[in-house]
Amino acid sequence: MKVVEVRAERGRAMVAGVPLGESGDTGAGGRTWGLPPDLVDALREWARVAASVPALPAAAPPAAVLPAAAPPDPATETISRRGRRLAARLSVELDAPVDYCDPVTGHRVALRAVTRTPHPPPVPPLPVRANENGNGATPHLPPEAQELDAATAAAEPTPWGVGLLLVALVAGVVLLANLALAAPLVTGLGVIGLAVDAAVVAGLVPALWLNRHVPTWRWAVYGTLVGTGLALVFLAVAAF
Repeated sequence: MKVVEVRAERGRAMVAGVPLGESGDTGAGGRTWGLPPDLVDALREWARVAASVPALPAAAPPAAVLPAAAPPDPATETISRRGRRLAARLSVELDAPVDYCDPVTGHRVALRAVTRTPHPPPVPPLPVRANENGNGATPHLPPEAQELDAATAAAEPTPWGVGLLLVALVAGVVLLANLALAAPLVTGLGVIGLAVDAAVVAGLVPALWLNRHVPTWRWAVYGTLVGTGLALVFLAVAAF
């Protein structure tokens, strides 16, 4: 599949090397690629703003003449973060992998396997180049740039094969454990024993449900829910 490059060049948004035109424009002024008008306008505005911000220096000057490291410019960080999110949405709309070239840092971010979702996942912040004191330290980033939402995993392929295998294994272990522990209780107390087991299971559900979006752990959560559900079915049959 062809990779689409998105970047800002002299105040114009470039998609696959072609200037992005105005909404509904397909002539010599540019091309819209059939994108929604709001995305086209947002990309064009982002490119115009990015043109007014100088890029980071490609190399640091000699250490003997360096001033103290300056704090990061919030405007440049906003432009960089805005561009990455627009590139993620562009990948969703085009249903194609996108290479985002950041106009501030010069870094390239590869967006792969972004699925068609109503809200594109946030993109991790770019690595920042060495600061002006030449020691390669990374400047402090604002909290919103440091936090990586779990939805970022949506930008990577979902491991269905391994995940479903983990679901089956966890479900089997939980099913056997629940039956082994609750079967004597149901045999002795009948419906009351089933109610006790159901109450214990209900107490675990909220804690499990909070982790349903956490990568890796979500498969164990699904397996636990499946295993406990099947165990309750078998125990109900035995109780009645």
